[in-house]
Amino acid sequence: MTTSAPESVLDVISELLVERFEVPSDEVRPDALMRDLLTDSLMVVEMAITVHEVLGVKVGEDELRDATLAGFAASVEARRTDR
Repeated sequence: MTTSAPESVLDVISELLVERFEVPSDEVRPDALMRDLLTDSLMVVEMAITVHEVLGVKVGEDELRDATLAGFAASVEARRTDR
């Protein structure tokens, strides 16, 4: 078994978008707006729940809609390290 560096929050969220939410990988860029990646309100709610389950950080739906992928990941990362 090999050990690798832990994934960044940006990597984890990007992977969730592609694998769970079936966003085309070429659309998942740091400067992409989350509202463009999560195309309906159900996806936004599901992502908020998934981020809480996977990363242990509660996020608001407005936060998801208003941020870029990189900005959202940075916000989640900051709250993870505040613990």
